[in-house]
Amino acid sequence: MAPGRRHDAAAIDRFRDAYAHNKAFWDEVTPIHAASDYYRLDQFRRGEDVLHDFIVEEVGDVSGLSMLHLQCHFGLDTLNWARKGAEVTGVDISGASIERARELSTDLNIPASFVQANVLKMGDRFDAAFDRVFTSIGALCWIGDLEKWGRAIARALKPGGVFYIAEFHPVMDTLQQSMPITESSAAYPGYPYFGDGIPLRFDPEGDDSDYAEASFTSEETTFEWFHPISEVIGALIDAGLVLERFLEHPFVTYKARQGMVQSEDGLWRLPPGVVPLPLMFSITTAKPNA
Repeated sequence: MAPGRRHDAAAIDRFRDAYAHNKAFWDEVTPIHAASDYYRLDQFRRGEDVLHDFIVEEVGDVSGLSMLHLQCHFGLDTLNWARKGAEVTGVDISGASIERARELSTDLNIPASFVQANVLKMGDRFDAAFDRVFTSIGALCWIGDLEKWGRAIARALKPGGVFYIAEFHPVMDTLQQSMPITESSAAYPGYPYFGDGIPLRFDPEGDDSDYAEASFTSEETTFEWFHPISEVIGALIDAGLVLERFLEHPFVTYKARQGMVQSEDGLWRLPPGVVPLPLMFSITTAKPNA
């Protein structure tokens, strides 16, 4: 979507309903995503693994562990972790997503719990309840306050528990979208790297398409926040978590920009001849033992 006018700090009150707009968007798009080839739900129904290999490798064995999946959408990855032996709980702001996740859990006979909530407003319901907290891919732009986010993660973890995130790199998020990136000169920023706590407003346009289903165009305005890497890591450290690993990756999980090419592993990269840039990152942190 094309961003609307950038608002200054004096207009912050206008964004009290940002989460309501975003919730409406995810309610609208959930059935589209569940039916799309991108999410591979049919393959999952047949017993295939739909988690990306690099995420599975970095998270490691979850057998017998309790796992909280934040911003779980319609629960596909959550249920995949359950198949791998975790006792899972998924949380998402979208009622439509949670309803669909519960339906899938029942239909596929995969035990899981799903809760509709803004992850910043979970309260004490999950205090020190989980061995693992997980989130991934396109989650952070929907979070306006990373300090509260970090504290919510730390609060949900048991002592010794581990948090993992795989996410689009903010460098990738800055790249322009108006033309194909087929040479390095086209890999220039069109969006901010540093956020100021004020989201960008994205108003729907006729030529916009959804990342999972190109034929779908939402009618809903959304609000997204930009976060530099330092803000993400800082929020986790300030919440008392210990950084164990930070990785940057030259690939992304879908064709995020024109000109990207798909590799044999199914991941997308900038084409040959373009200076490689970080397109995703992953972070692993741990909550110290008491």
